[in-house]
Amino acid sequence: MRKIVAIIAVAILIFSPFKINAGKNDLMLHYTFDKPIIEKKIIDAKMYDAVRMKDCAIFGNGGEPALPAGKAYILIPYGKDIERIEVKAGKAVYLNGSYDVMPVERAHPIGIIELPKKGKIYEKDEPYPSKLYDKVGIYYFRGFKILILRLYPVHYIPLQKKIFYYNEMDIKIELKDGKVNPNFRGLKEDAEEVAKMVDNPEVVKSYPCNGKAGYDILIITSKNLKKYFEPLEEWHSNHGEATMIATMDEIGETADDVREYIRNVYKNFGISYVLIGGDIDIVPAKMLWVSGYDENVEYYDTTMPSDLYYECLDGTYNYDNDTRWGEPNDGDNGKDVDLIAEVYVGRACVDSAHDAQNFVEKTIAYMDSNGDYLKKVLMVGEYLGDYGIASWGGNYLDQLINYSDADGYHTVGIPASKFEIEKLYDRDWQNNYWPPSEIISRINNGVHIINHLGHSSTNHNLKLTEDSIDQLNNDKYCFIYSQACYAGAFDYDDCIAEYFTVKTEHAAFAGIWNARYGFFWSFSTDGDSQRYHREFWNAVFGEKIYEIGRANQASREVNLFLINRSMMRWCYYQLNLFGDPAARFRVGSPPAKPARPQGVEKGKPGNVYNFTTHTTDADNDKIYYKWDWGDGSFSDWIGPYKSGESATIEHSWENKGRYAVRVMARDEDGFTSEWSDPLIVTMPYRMPFMELLEWLSHFFDFLKLYHDQFPHLSSRL
Repeated sequence: MRKIVAIIAVAILIFSPFKINAGKNDLMLHYTFDKPIIEKKIIDAKMYDAVRMKDCAIFGNGGEPALPAGKAYILIPYGKDIERIEVKAGKAVYLNGSYDVMPVERAHPIGIIELPKKGKIYEKDEPYPSKLYDKVGIYYFRGFKILILRLYPVHYIPLQKKIFYYNEMDIKIELKDGKVNPNFRGLKEDAEEVAKMVDNPEVVKSYPCNGKAGYDILIITSKNLKKYFEPLEEWHSNHGEATMIATMDEIGETADDVREYIRNVYKNFGISYVLIGGDIDIVPAKMLWVSGYDENVEYYDTTMPSDLYYECLDGTYNYDNDTRWGEPNDGDNGKDVDLIAEVYVGRACVDSAHDAQNFVEKTIAYMDSNGDYLKKVLMVGEYLGDYGIASWGGNYLDQLINYSDADGYHTVGIPASKFEIEKLYDRDWQNNYWPPSEIISRINNGVHIINHLGHSSTNHNLKLTEDSIDQLNNDKYCFIYSQACYAGAFDYDDCIAEYFTVKTEHAAFAGIWNARYGFFWSFSTDGDSQRYHREFWNAVFGEKIYEIGRANQASREVNLFLINRSMMRWCYYQLNLFGDPAARFRVGSPPAKPARPQGVEKGKPGNVYNFTTHTTDADNDKIYYKWDWGDGSFSDWIGPYKSGESATIEHSWENKGRYAVRVMARDEDGFTSEWSDPLIVTMPYRMPFMELLEWLSHFFDFLKLYHDQFPHLSSRL
């Protein structure tokens, strides 16, 4: 049989460097697109044309033509606001042929079967969409103002069955004077981060960023549980991440009290990570309301516990002051709520000292772990129902391995060349069902990462129940990412995610689970939950974001331009991290322990002295160094240096004493070494005898001066 697939071309979305025309006070950006890809797709014995464009995403309401949309993330200069947005397109290019563009598919909770249906748009003789762009909103990252637009390069005239596209778009943004965001704190690290997020990173230079953070991590827990989190505080601090603990009796009682406290510590101490050390009755969670239509047919709404409220610190989440927090008009002045994070949050849902000890011991053990088990990855896919290509979880999970350009966007997944990837799929199993004993065996034998797509509930996940978890005896702890429904509903007593992470001394050290329904698309792998899952591993292996909390939020923010698509907002709210957000995936090699510092061992207070060290990195990464001067002060991360290259730094002490000088190395991927052996430096105390000689010297100098000025009196002495 001939394959009925017509690939016209590969599309590339590129932005040219922006420029500011100071005289006109505006921003100009230029985007280009190549031809779209057209593929034939059979659904329920009916042939459709599927339109794809690389680095674009299918956008639209259910039943509308499924067309690609691009994105623009534009940084607005410091102290400026937007007066007007203008988008112009080049000449329209029509594709030859007649096309029956398939409708946007329906987002489903796992277990419900529906076929895509055409809407009334297909009866119209005018281009769809009727515009070039939509303004998604203005959001802030640590005070940096970001405009997000959704671009429409491809259009369809349904009655004529014609497709045309634009290969160029120009965006002009006229500016006016505006206010500086109150969450702007002027740190260099913030400037570096926002530059990676936007299409015009040069604008970062307009923001005054000269400060540095005092702390990296905040742990919030109860007074009774504080001591059980202190070993984790110590571990982070000993690895160059200054950590502080606050208790709820210092903070208050409500979720609003917690958010305000985090906001103050964020601004005054420069934290980037927050670990919530308590279940919902110890550290409350904000219940956010969210709704959505699957194909504009079936309406869903719910409230869900979401620690996103503690990550995104700009403005209010209830502008209209009703009972629904998190509505799309609940941000300041009735606009969207804040959806770009200032800090990265994870939760340890502990109820007791036993839970806290389990969590802390497993987290530290993982962060200190090594060995072959770190190379083992398990993909766990179940049968989802009769949905064509979407019938098997394994078809989705295969896109998490290596590079994937499925569904028109590209992601870098888990590299098969570096990991031992095993597939536990109903699709490939006898009778299309693998038993729970299989995953128990694999976890007990040691596995590092588990990805899952299947059925679930508050007390059932990975085909395991709470009782099944008691059969686990592993001391090599795993990370779990599951798209399944309700496994992370930590407002429901103790959900299954809590059993994996804190209720046992085995199982997982961390994971990401949904607070409510996970959503996928029938007859397509371009589901809402899938987009976040793919982008999570792209953040880790494509962008080298190894901190779990940062990777989770990065997977959200890259999809923010689709926030109004089907159930994307629903999934955005519910992706809670059960774990330490600053924990880093052990997927690389840290630098070797640095050489003991070389430099002066005795000196005088106030004098400046040089100190030198060096180390190597197994991956030949560039290296940064942090110095501990033994007097309570630390250097910034200094570098980068080549592997093996000597690094030199200056320091002085103002007071007399003995100081243990040591140094730690960090590679460009963020993996840290041990502290070096210390060099003891003495700013020496003067011995009493020496002090006596010095006093006598000054005394005789005084006598001489006295004799010279009063010789007639001094002769009597």
